[in-house]
Formats: sequence, structure tokens, C-alpha cells
Amino acid sequence: MAKLKEKEEEVRGLLSEIGQDHVFRYWPELNRDEKTKLITQLNRLCYEDCKEAIEDIFRQSVLTKNIQTPRPPETVDGTGDAIHLQGTEEEQGEKLLSEGKVAAFTVAGGQGTRLGHKGPKGTYPCTPVGRRTLFHHFSESFKFFEKRFGQSPRWFIMTSVDNHQETMEYFSHNNFFGLNQNRVTFFQQGMVPTFDLSGKILLKEKYEIAQSPNGHGGCFRALVESGALNLMEEEGIDCLSYFQVDNPLVYCFDPTFLGFHAAKKSEMSSKVVKKISPDEKVGTFIEEDGALRVLEYSDISLDLATQKDGNGKLSFGMGNIAIHILDRSFVKRIGSRLKAGDQRLPFHGAQKKVSYIDDNGRLAHPQEPNAIKPETFVFDALPLANNPFLYEIDRDEEFAPIKNPDGPDSITTSQELQMKRHKRWLVKRGAKEIPEKVEISPSYSPAYTYFLERFTASERTKYSQATPPLILE
Repeated sequence: MAKLKEKEEEVRGLLSEIGQDHVFRYWPELNRDEKTKLITQLNRLCYEDCKEAIEDIFRQSVLTKNIQTPRPPETVDGTGDAIHLQGTEEEQGEKLLSEGKVAAFTVAGGQGTRLGHKGPKGTYPCTPVGRRTLFHHFSESFKFFEKRFGQSPRWFIMTSVDNHQETMEYFSHNNFFGLNQNRVTFFQQGMVPTFDLSGKILLKEKYEIAQSPNGHGGCFRALVESGALNLMEEEGIDCLSYFQVDNPLVYCFDPTFLGFHAAKKSEMSSKVVKKISPDEKVGTFIEEDGALRVLEYSDISLDLATQKDGNGKLSFGMGNIAIHILDRSFVKRIGSRLKAGDQRLPFHGAQKKVSYIDDNGRLAHPQEPNAIKPETFVFDALPLANNPFLYEIDRDEEFAPIKNPDGPDSITTSQELQMKRHKRWLVKRGAKEIPEKVEISPSYSPAYTYFLERFTASERTKYSQATPPLILE
């Protein structure tokens, strides 16, 4: 009992320093097990995160809406025929892949609830004919690279508290879709307290604070604290191909993109697409005071979003699609903060409705947003990176996210784009008759048109005779 009392005093003191010791207000009512649970949870908190979240969100030390002198950023054109002029970079990227210098990194902490799906979002069926899930689909892509380069790529998957166990069980139940399970590494992103609108931590129970995932920007610290970064160092992996789980058109590995990243000596590179409208719900790349930044769609002003250049095109029309390359040394620098004042990502606040224990000790279910969930964004690392680099790609070739149950960025629009891409590939191979519904497995045919260009005649014949070359309904 003395140890519990000692720990309580220590944790209470830390919380008092940041004005959050109210979480102990029901302490006298708790039994020993409940007290132990609360202390254990509070002991895992990063108090520096709590302090910084309060400063960033409630004291508004980070202002993203008051942009003064932005400029459109420079990009390298990787669209259309331009890609065929980039052979040197492509060869460099293939060399990195063949030497095992690159690992895939998928951010997969979300649930499929919004899509009407029970389970992790990565278990959502995404392909138009075979109905492969997102995880299965990416696994098939890695099989191609294993065949191409003679080794199984390392795959890091960041989950959340809500779906970690279920994600691992899903892979185990499906025998890792034929991948080498020792090459697939799961780890959880961190958690951060949920605050009320005045900046006080909310209680989920009298013995438990409310928490939420710390955003995809939390990947830097998670990679360090999980041991994934050490594994990269041991295996000689120099960089990560980062993508989110909801985009089945993503190139899990893109040699040309990797080659440019290496040639530019960039610590963080990003793929971009032309926005389809000023109000498209994607972040917008800008350059301000020599630093590359992304403005979230909720932060960019109408004047900036609609500004046009002399050709009638959006001046700030390059959209962020959450595809990046991250250098290992950069991940270590951002994720291994040793003291206050080191480089860090700012916290942003999202207003949500969160049930909580009210002042009367009862569980309240608000009808309006009552809480702030702090989160960090991976793209906020760009201003901290040396030589950040932007690579423009064709959105129809690489961007078909599944975010909504219907309408834009839904399963319907994603599957339409998947089939359009597969039909383009067939036309490129000289197909005369193309079915209405087409699905080409990434393990049969690479999801990357430049590989088709590099195949020899005998390789093309081998692939054209594979069975089945595509799945038809």
C-alpha cells in the first residue's frame, strides 16, 4: 500500500505542474484495483506531450491560418510520358530495393466503422472483382517484389490500441497471405489524453482518463519506441516507403520516386497530385519563408485556395495524398526527442463528441462536440527535413482512397478507378477485347507501368501466359 501511496504522490505532483490533478477527484471513492489502474495509466503518460498539446491547441502557439507570404512549391513531374525520361532515377531506386535498403510502412490504426465494416480498416474488402481486402491486396504486391528482387521486403504496420490484436490475428488466420511472417512487424501508435474545451483532461471512468491515438505524426516516436528503428539499423534499411492503408492504388514501392529521393539527398519526400477543386479535402503544399509546408483543407483560406496563375490554374493546387519516403536518420531525429526544445511536430485539435464522467460522477453523453482530441500530422515534419522533395504523379494511376461510405472517395469511386487502371494496362499490352469488370492481381502483374517497359520480350511472354492473368466476373 505504501508503494501505491508513493506513486500516487509522484504522479499527482506531475499532473499538478500542468494543471491536470483534477483527475484524482474521485480517488477517495476508488478501491485498490481501481486506484492501481488509474496510477498505471497515468504513469504511462508523456507529460511533455500533455503540456505541448495544451500550448499548441489552447494557447494557439501554432497558427496555421495566418499565412503571410506563401509561394507555390517546386515539383518534379512524374506524370504521363515524363516518367519515361527518368531512367537513371528508376535504376537507382531498383538498386536500393534489390539491396534491401527500403522497407514498406503502412499506417493502419483506423477501424472500418465509418464504412459500415466491423474490424480494422485494413480488413475491408477493396478490390472490384476478387473482393480482396486492403491488407491482402498489399500483400500480393509485396509478392511481386519478392519475385522481382529475390528477397521478401520488410513490412512495418502501425496499428492502434483499438485494432492491434485483431490485426495480428487477421494476418495469422490468413497465414500472412503467403508472405514470410518474420518480415512483417506490427507496432502500436501512441495515445494522448482527450481534453474538454477548456483544456482539462476528461475522465472516461472515475478510474480512467479518456485517450485517443496521437495521429499519424506519432509514427516517428512509435518507430523508435517499438524497436522498429533498431531493426532497420540492424538490417541496413535506409528508408521507409510510407503510405496509409486506405489507398489500394498506392505503389507500395516506387523505384523512380526512391531514386529521386536518393539523388536529391532528401530526408523526407512526398508524392503530390493536382487538386480537382479548390475545396478538395486534401492538404495543400505551400512554401513559406523557404520552408515546405502542408496546409490542411480546414486551415487554408478561401483566397489562397482559389488563387489562380496566369494560365488559369490554381496557384496552390498541389494536393497531399499521404505517400512519403522517410529517411531512417530523420525518423530517429524526430522520434527520439531527448529534451524539451528538440525538434517536434505541433499538435492539432479536432473537436469531437466524447462521453465522460461529469462533476456529479455520472457518465454524460453530449449531443454537441465537447472535447478536443489532439493529434500530430506526419506532413508537419516537412519543414524539419533537409531537402524535402515533391514528386507529381497521375492521380488516376495512384490515388483512389476509401474514406467514405458513398460519394467521393468511397468504395464505389475507388473500384471504378482500380478497373480503369487495369484496363489501361491491358490496352498497353495490346489487348483487343477488354471485359467490363477487370481486376489484375499485383502478384501477377506489377501495379507499376514502368516495370512493363523494362521487361524483356521473354519476360512479357511469361507474364502474358500466366494463369489467371486477371480476374473476371
